[in-house]
Amino acid sequence: MNQNLLNPVCTEIVKDPVSLGCHHSFCSSCLQYFWGQAENKNCPVCKRKSSKEIVVNFSLKELADSYAGRQRSGPSDEAQVVCTEHLKDIKCFCKEEQRV
Repeated sequence: MNQNLLNPVCTEIVKDPVSLGCHHSFCSSCLQYFWGQAENKNCPVCKRKSSKEIVVNFSLKELADSYAGRQRSGPSDEAQVVCTEHLKDIKCFCKEEQRV
């Protein structure tokens, strides 16, 4: 899996990705939660103060949605989809949580 699809806060595939002025990207909800806990608006990765508004990262959203769609459709004959947490073939997908 491309590590650029992973949110450094929750370590899962980004959902509704947003980017900061430093160009790091996060799930919108994870970033808001992180900022609420940290009581500042610094980047969780590089710690730079975010002076600009967060912007939706449409390119990353398209890539992440495409990757997640391939995961949900199941492994193809060519390649098995592997759980990044357990390093095993994926056996099931939780529709409620939208994750493997």
